[in-house]
Amino acid sequence: MRSPSLKSCRGYTLIELMIVTSIISIVTMGVRSGFQRITARSGATAFWNDGRVFSEAFSRYAQEKGSYPADQTVARTVPAGMGDYLRQTAWLRTTPLGGTYDWDNKDAHNSLGVTFNAAIKVTGCTWSLENLQLLDQWFDDGNLATGNIRVTDAGSTVFLVIENAP
Repeated sequence: MRSPSLKSCRGYTLIELMIVTSIISIVTMGVRSGFQRITARSGATAFWNDGRVFSEAFSRYAQEKGSYPADQTVARTVPAGMGDYLRQTAWLRTTPLGGTYDWDNKDAHNSLGVTFNAAIKVTGCTWSLENLQLLDQWFDDGNLATGNIRVTDAGSTVFLVIENAP
């Protein structure tokens, strides 16, 4: 004869535990995917905002001085003459895309094989090409080889073109 205490101690079967674990895994994958997309959108928006602020500063400099500043050759430095224009910006910090900001103008030799009058360059970008493609779709023409956002070096260099060459 069974004792009453053993009858009340019912546990979960292995099948029930596997089903619950599977459901939790599926929900976690969905949440993780959504979180990654939100994180990418946040970084893309921060980069685009930085680009807007920097573009305005370089354009103001060009309007006041008659031309854009000389090409910057040293990373993590403010371009010559831009100290007053970029004083309160995030130029020297790590970019939202990873890497550092750099300045390129018409005299720069870049790996795109095209020239432009002015561009903000991110060197050492750590974003995947998939995320860079999303950035381009959200804020530009959806093509990483054309428009204002251009990517080269397998995604490690990103250009935000301020002014194309004529």
